[in-house]
Amino acid sequence: QPLPDYGCCCLGSLNLAAFHVPPAAGESGRGSIDLPRLGETVRTCVRFLDDVVEANNYPTKEIDAMCRANRKIGLGVMGWADLLFLLDIPYDSPEALKLADTVGAFIRQEAWDEDTRLAEEKGVFTYWKGSRWDLVEKRKMRNAHCVTIAPTGTISIIAGCSGGIEPIFSLAFKRQVMKDSKGQAQIMYEINPVFLARLREAGVSDAEIERLVDHACEKGTLEGCPVELPARIARVFRSARDITPAWHVKMQAVWQQHTDAAVSKTINFSPEATPADVEQA
Repeated sequence: QPLPDYGCCCLGSLNLAAFHVPPAAGESGRGSIDLPRLGETVRTCVRFLDDVVEANNYPTKEIDAMCRANRKIGLGVMGWADLLFLLDIPYDSPEALKLADTVGAFIRQEAWDEDTRLAEEKGVFTYWKGSRWDLVEKRKMRNAHCVTIAPTGTISIIAGCSGGIEPIFSLAFKRQVMKDSKGQAQIMYEINPVFLARLREAGVSDAEIERLVDHACEKGTLEGCPVELPARIARVFRSARDITPAWHVKMQAVWQQHTDAAVSKTINFSPEATPADVEQA
């Protein structure tokens, strides 16, 4: 996140999967995105983050002065991979890139417009004069930045959704939880709920699901799994290591067009990757 000396960015993230609308009874397809509700939520979040800048207790007077003068807020997203699952769209597909372009542009426009309304109500940020907003965009802004995409590593776990704009790391996990009375760790199996629902829809038996979970936990992918899956399920439900570096970069590039500051993005490589592969990415 590019910041000046003593700068900070006040972050918050939207769970995009929460805006999925299932198809109505009798409708085909996998539903849609509730854009009116997403827009309303974006506007609320911009005002909330703007208030946090004011209410915050900063650790030093220099940070206090810079943060109140520059006012960088960063509304981001998480649950992107979950939304694609719900809509039956493969992560590494032109359709996914097109949707990212649509959603990213919508969020940024709603955020910018609300920030301009805030500037009319409360005034522009201290360094607005001579900034890009003043000279290029020709619009008043309350905050220097509105949109950024953080990794959401912890908050996505709390929200129970996929992190940032990343593909899901694995469709199933073994999670070590409390130890029993004998001191032995208890293992819980977690499976992506959309994936589980699709398997049940396709008539996959409980025994086959158990084999799939074991394979996904061990390998982190459905590639080479012992259960034959319908082609569409195998194509849509891909994990991070199934996505080639080129598609990771393409996805970041689309979101970056609609982001005021940074985008957090991981590129997963195979163990056989070479320095040249990294350089190309």
